[in-house]
This record gives sequence, structure tokens and C-alpha cells, in this order.
Amino acid sequence: MTSPAGIIFTPPLGTTLRVSRLSGATLSLFATSPKSVNLVAEFGDGTTIPLEQTDTPAVGGLLTYKVTIPKPNRVPACIRLRHADGKSISDLGSGQDILTLIDVPTISSDREFSTSITLSASEDTTSMVLDWLNDMAWQGWAWQRMRPTWIEAQFVTCLSTLAPDKLTHCLLLRPSDTKQGEQLAPETVLAVFPASSNDAFVTLTGPRDNEAPGVYARVRRVGAVGKDIAVHVTGSLKARKGEETAIHDAVQLARRLYGLTPTRFEVTAGKSPFDRLGFCTWSSIGENVPLNKTNMTELTQLLKKDAKYVPVGSFIIDDGWQDIRHGLNGHPNARGLWSFDTWDGMGCSLADLVAMIKTELTSVKEVGVWMTLTGYWNSVAPGSPLETKYGMVRYNIARSNVPGQDWTLPDFDNQQSGTINDAEGRYYLLPPPERAAEFWSDYFGTCAAAGVDFVKVDNQAYGSFLEGVQGGQEFVALWDAMFTAANQTFGHHRVIHCMAHYERIFSGDIGLGAATNNQKIVIRNSDDFGLDRPDVHRDHIHYNLYNALLLDQLSCIPDADMFMTSAQWPQYHAVLRAFFSHGPVLLADLPGTWDVEVVKKLIAPDTKGECTVVRGIRTARPLPRNIWEKTLDHGPGPSIKAASPFGKHGAAIILWNARTGARDNTADILFKGDIIDTLGEVVKGPGNVSNNEYALWLSNANRAASFQMEQGIKETLALDTERMNAVLSVSLPPATMEIVTVAPLWRIGNMKIAVLGLVDKYAGLSAIKNTWTEEDGVVTEVRLAGELGILLHASSTDSRPRVMVDGELVSVIERRVGLESNGDDPSLLTVDLTEINSVDGKDFYTVQVRF
Repeated sequence: MTSPAGIIFTPPLGTTLRVSRLSGATLSLFATSPKSVNLVAEFGDGTTIPLEQTDTPAVGGLLTYKVTIPKPNRVPACIRLRHADGKSISDLGSGQDILTLIDVPTISSDREFSTSITLSASEDTTSMVLDWLNDMAWQGWAWQRMRPTWIEAQFVTCLSTLAPDKLTHCLLLRPSDTKQGEQLAPETVLAVFPASSNDAFVTLTGPRDNEAPGVYARVRRVGAVGKDIAVHVTGSLKARKGEETAIHDAVQLARRLYGLTPTRFEVTAGKSPFDRLGFCTWSSIGENVPLNKTNMTELTQLLKKDAKYVPVGSFIIDDGWQDIRHGLNGHPNARGLWSFDTWDGMGCSLADLVAMIKTELTSVKEVGVWMTLTGYWNSVAPGSPLETKYGMVRYNIARSNVPGQDWTLPDFDNQQSGTINDAEGRYYLLPPPERAAEFWSDYFGTCAAAGVDFVKVDNQAYGSFLEGVQGGQEFVALWDAMFTAANQTFGHHRVIHCMAHYERIFSGDIGLGAATNNQKIVIRNSDDFGLDRPDVHRDHIHYNLYNALLLDQLSCIPDADMFMTSAQWPQYHAVLRAFFSHGPVLLADLPGTWDVEVVKKLIAPDTKGECTVVRGIRTARPLPRNIWEKTLDHGPGPSIKAASPFGKHGAAIILWNARTGARDNTADILFKGDIIDTLGEVVKGPGNVSNNEYALWLSNANRAASFQMEQGIKETLALDTERMNAVLSVSLPPATMEIVTVAPLWRIGNMKIAVLGLVDKYAGLSAIKNTWTEEDGVVTEVRLAGELGILLHASSTDSRPRVMVDGELVSVIERRVGLESNGDDPSLLTVDLTEINSVDGKDFYTVQVRF
């Protein structure tokens, strides 16, 4: 909660803290304010303890205050925060200026849960309550199907309010403040995973009609007619910090119950179209504008003009190239696929179009084309040659499979005409299951013969609306055939699966790796970028990070969608793409309008001059503590914070201002516990870094700080003093973001050195191949060219370093970048590797910093 003066408390006031007196942990309370304040914590017996101002380094002018609260003799206990002169800090009503402490026992062991649900041979649907899940005990995140083809994480304040009509595909829960029954430790989290198969889909909802309270598993048959089918709902409870681990273990338990061995899903080795800077025609030509030889030639020439600054390596020909017909699929606006050729107005063949792109844009290595899982938005057009050739079958569309939603079915035939409420009379014309493989093999084969290298397959989840078990069988067969044909035609890791949020991917046999041979596939992670909705930019970040928290534990590579460098909060969105590993980075600007500086921060040449995307080695996900913070509220408050580890080279924490309406500054404190959680296993033992010291580099502020980690970090409670030791406070203006790079400090004599990676890139640590110390300096191997940043802590009397690249002495630029108030004023040394001639045969630059 905040006062009129903008005081932000961590933990927030007005909440109940579940602490364990038996753990030996103490509680620290922090406050930040842009102005000096005099605050005290008042206990029930009238005694007070002042909040002392700390010397925490700050960005954005925040002052940081701290009080360590002794364990109460009795619980529950209330601690009231107020101004020292007695004035209340709250104008929000009674109870908003207190913390309530309740004592709970510590549970030392983790637990697993599971429910198996059987559809008998005579049943097409069934439901079962989960008897191990107390709906009054939990609150947290529910991944729900909020739109026809998109799943989004929604916060449920009490599990008893889980909606009966919104299909939930995963839950991540913590004990609620008003928990009844068994008491749990404050760090407890529970992941609940309804695991679908390719024969039956299962989701979770609240009770319907006259059902008793509880959380229900809803099962729908989509295969194996006339047979019993068993599906599973799994749960993983972690008694210590373990949000990500809980999801992982629930997923792996589901695999075991389906007879699959535990596994780590793999990314197909080798070069991919998604390793290069991408471009898509959708917005650049104009949305819903048919493509033709003229507008595609004009576009290509504009891209060619800008190729020096925007070297597109991967090109997507989006919607508008296919041969379609209108009004033949049960609605006047319906659009159906007529053939595998280009439409009559294109003025050239697909082969001619692809050849023109590759010839004119020499940087383009691969060209992809767009289509949908049903061929086009409304499937195949009746009367087309395709209907006869593949024996197409009509499948009715029904809303009963995804009932009661507060959205309407989209009219994909005319996206500017709104929606269609009534599904009656609508149908899809599709190849029957036994002909699906032939259809997709021919379709992809035609594209490959034209020079196409990869595909984007859109509108996949709309197959959920195919009516009945027969429709479900068709839905499963169509995807399986498409996936197999794509791998055979183009190779693995060559499909962008889009609008594909439904049971099989989010919690079924595709996500579990059973349908992908444990290979990760690229999945569009959220609804489109830049839609005309309130708070759309911050919501786009939020949904992508929370979906990544789940999907990255599955056989999925999250794709954050195309974006613009010239409009709609460019850096705010660019940095998200930079920290999403292995997925495409697609630009959607009109040629000639891009911000080249944003583009430059996303790409870099290797030692051979080939341009590649500079991105995280693992997809970013919410910082563990941040999962439970109210980052989307009104007024000043915490930002969205994501963690991106780079192994022994360090990590990055990315902060986005996500306050409602983009009107207020954020107020954040980064604690040692946050750094521990971000670095991961690298800091879970002694002796990893000399003296366990780390540097902090703030990319936008261009300032640095440092801190020392305790030796041999333990997995202690999130509220423990050891973890709740403030490292940095950050305040961000609206519509902005910040990257905090965390890098180990190496001690050489009296000096300390941190290698920050390429400081002119968002994800610059990914350029570091290896770093080690020698007696007189530090050596680092860098695989990409850019401005290598080296942070130096040294007194003015210390000798200045010599920097060599591949054995040759080079000049450096040095500037003071200190942020701390204790007099420590480090220097940033930068070396421009783009000006260095690489050594023949080497895949990296060797940079030596000698004293």
C-alpha cells in the first residue's frame, strides 16, 4: 500500500505474513520514498522501533529505510507503521497501515498428488472433484482460456472463486491469508497440472450448476472411440521456495503417469531461421491487405535500401498470398482455401516471389510463409479442387467444447466486422483423419518446391470448436499430420505454432513432449502485440512472462510476437524479445521508419561477419518473489521483474514499469535473495567467485554498484534477514524499463574486475564464451562483436590496465560510472570489437586485461 507521500513497503502493508517462529528467521521490513520520512513500527504493547535510512545505492532518487522486527512472543500479532509524530501513513481506511503476523509450523518435506480420471467406453465427457485440493486454502495464478485461441495467467484471490466457465490449464498456488484446516509453512507453493492426452482433454474449473464446492477436472473424449481412457491431474507441493520447481515436478509426474520417462526437453541443434533477425509483411504491407507483385517488390526495395542497418536474415510472407474464395463456408464473409497456389491478383507465382526476395535481399537466408491449421481462416472452400482431391468432410462448429465464455467467436473471415455470436450453421471443410497426412505433405511440398524454408501455422486452437468426438479426432489428426509433414519437408524447428493455446499444448501430449519426441517447438506465447486495448503494453509483458513460466517447463519455445522499433514503446518490447531464447525476433516496422539504435541492440556479427540475434541463453521468467507482487496496480509500486541467468558469467534482471495507465513511477528494492534466485545454482556453494563479490550494471542509467554475497548461500526463507538485505533501489518512469546486469567481480591484487559482456546490447552477457583469471589479470573469450564492457574497481594510485585483443594492444574508452554513496567510484572500460580484425579460424575474440 502507498501513502500520499508515495511510501512503498516491502512486504506490503495490509497483508498477513505467515512466519515460523521455529525456523530462527527474523523479519526485515523496508520502505522506499522519494522524500525523506521519519517512520516507526509500533507493536501491540506500545513500544516502537524506528525505521533507519540505509545507504542502499539508488536509481531514480529513492530513499530506502529498514527495520528488523523481533519475533513476537504471541501470535497473531499486529505491527502498525506510522510517522514518528503519530500521524497515520494511510488514508485508505482501517487496517491498511498494519502487518499481521501469524505463526505456522515448518513442513520439511515436499509432496506429490495425483488423480486419475477414467472415461468409460460409453462416456464422451465426465467430471471429478479433486479431493486433495482444498478450494478455501489457496490463492494464486490460474492459466485460463480468456480468448478463443489464447490462454492468459489470471490471479485468483481464493480458489473457491475459480470460475465454472473459464477452462484452467494450470494452477500455481500459495496458502491464502484466510486458510482453513492444515497449516502450511509460509514458503509453500503448489502447482496443479491437468495433463491431457491425444485421446482426452482435461481442464479445471469451479463447480457448475448444483455441484458441491471444490475444484473440478473436466474431461472430454477426442479419440479412442469405444474404449476406456484414463487421464491424470497432478500436483507438486514445495515446502520451500520452488515456484518453478513445483511446475516442473508436476509436469514430470504427469509424464511418469503416462508411462514416459522423466526428461529434459531439447532444442534441435544447428542453425535455425529464428537465430537471425526476422521481418514479417503483416504490418509493413498493411493488415488485411492482399499481397501482390507490386507491393511486395516495393517492400523488398525499401528493405534493400535499409539492409546495411537492418540486415534481415529471416523473412515471413504473412497472410494475403493464398488462393482463396469468399462466402462458401456457411457465412457471407467466409474465406476458404481454394488451392495451394497464389491468388489471381498476385501477379506472380510463389516461386517467383520467394526468388525475388532472396535475390534482392542478400542477407535473407530463409523465407517462410503463413497459413492456418485448417488451410485458411475458414478451412477449405466448398467446390474447390482440394475438396475432391482429398475427400474433404464437413465438421460442424459448436461452442459446447469451450462453454460459457464471456467472449464471442471471432469472425476470421472479416476481421474488421466484429464477431459472430451464433455458431449455428458454421462448419469447416477438412481432409478426414486418414487423408490429413497426404494433404499436409502435398501442401508443404508445394511450398518447398517454391523455395520456402519454414512456415507459420496460425489459428490452431480454433480446432477446439469442431463438434463432438469426431471433431476432436479430426483436430488431433490434423495437427499430428501437419507436424510430421513439416519435419519431413523443412526439417525440425521450422514451424511457428500460433494461436495455439489449448489443452494439448499447454497441458497435454504436445507440451509433455510425447507428440514432439521431446523436441521443443516454437509457440506464440501471447495474443498479438500492440492491440487497441487499455494497458496493452504492460499486459503484453505480463502475459508473456507468466506463460513462459509454464511453457518453458514444457516442450515449447515461447515466441513473444513481432514488434516495432519505431512506435509503441519500442525498447520496452525489444528487451523482452532479447531475453526470450531460441524464438524468433520479428520486426513489423514500415521500412525506413525503424529506430536503428534499437535494432543494433538486438543483433551482432560473429567473428566471420555473419549477423545473429543477441539474446538470453534461457527464456526469462518472473523473478520468484515478483510472482506474488502486485505489479499491475494503480499508483506507485513494484515493477514487473524478470530473471535471466547466464550461468557462471552472471545474470540479468529486467524491470518494466507496469503501473496502471502508465501514470506513476515504480518503486523497487532488489535484495540479495533476488540475486541468489536469478543466478541459480552458480551461487549455491562456496568458492565460486573470489570473495563472492558481484557487480551491478544498469544499462539505461549507465551506472554501476557492487555488493558481497555471503559464503555458502543457503536455501533460507524469503523473509530471512540474510536474503532480505537490500542491494539496490530502482524507480522507473512510466513506459520505461531497466536492465540490471549481475556479473562476478574478480580480484587481482588490489583491483577488482567484472566482465559485463557487450554493453551496447540488451542481452550482452550472451556474447561471453568463457572467462578466467590469471596472476596479472583476467582473460575472456567473446564470440560476438560489439562494445565489450569491463568494470574496474581500483584506487587512483593503482596502475592502469593494458587491454589486448588476440594478442594485440588496443585502445579503450574509460569513464567513471559509480552509483554508490560510500565513495566507491568504478570505471567502465569499453573496447569496440567491431573494429578488430578477427583471427582466421577462430570463433571468438580473446580479450586480456593485464596489470
